[in-house]
Amino acid sequence: MNSRGSLAILFAAVLAACQSAAYPASTFPAPDRWESATASPTPVFPTRAISLTPTIPPTPTPRTYTVRQGDTFGTIASKFGVTVDGLVRANPNVNPNALPIGQVLVIPAPGTGKETPQPSPTPAALDIETPSCYAQPGGGTWCLAIVANPGPDPVSSVFLRFSRYPAAAVDPTVSRETPLPVTVLPAGARTVAAVFFPPEESQEWMVRIELIGAIRTPEAPGHLPLAVLREDARRSAEGLELTVEFQIDPPDGAAANRLDAALVLLDSSGRPVGFRTYHGTGDWPSGTPQSLTLGAYLLAGEMESYEFILQARRVEAADATPTETP
Repeated sequence: MNSRGSLAILFAAVLAACQSAAYPASTFPAPDRWESATASPTPVFPTRAISLTPTIPPTPTPRTYTVRQGDTFGTIASKFGVTVDGLVRANPNVNPNALPIGQVLVIPAPGTGKETPQPSPTPAALDIETPSCYAQPGGGTWCLAIVANPGPDPVSSVFLRFSRYPAAAVDPTVSRETPLPVTVLPAGARTVAAVFFPPEESQEWMVRIELIGAIRTPEAPGHLPLAVLREDARRSAEGLELTVEFQIDPPDGAAANRLDAALVLLDSSGRPVGFRTYHGTGDWPSGTPQSLTLGAYLLAGEMESYEFILQARRVEAADATPTETP
């Protein structure tokens, strides 16, 4: 759900019953405050290398995968091109309905007999802008990219890889993989993907971003309508503090226990110059106004506008552990 005008409905998960007070934000590691009025991003030579289908290569032996926020056996199986049954058989001691973050799974190799053929999920093409990268006063660099879903259906299981290359190099010195901050990107919506790179001696490097996987689905299971009732945006020289009043209205009246949100600050050319993400657990009853406050620092330049996306959903008790994206 986009904020410029119609932040009105975004997919939301059924959340379990409770308080209507504002909740503190959990985030990516907080970006440093931007301290120089004349600072410019570290020199980069960004390019785009976007694949519209999962690009994880097959290997003759099983691989492993560490469960991340938002993963399910279904999304992991789709990502690696195996069946859920094959994934279950390769991990007999793991409960598919209670999949903890950090769990290491064995991924069976296609053709090993541990999985059977199944139709591939429909890959989704997304519009991915060139990354914008900003050196931090404390060292390291944040790289941000706007990711948009042109439609016609929602897209889930979006996973991207940012890779950093020294000038004229063939192989990257470091790569970072990240999901989007929201589990489903509605048709016509967009949000920010962000990664942090450690300091590097070379001052001339480029960043490439590629789409590892994304699945287009007619519906967003587990997400329910959410309406934004009011926004209060307070700007400062350092960034923006946004308070959103919202209401969740699932047809069955159930409550939500998970909120996911992303706030991105844009300059006059539409380039992302700051961001904040939120992944929180709690109790948000349906039919009752709730509030959420997020603050985002500028990484460089000046903010002209902002965009905001908020989703609510219900997750199983084993998946409802508060997490922060590393």
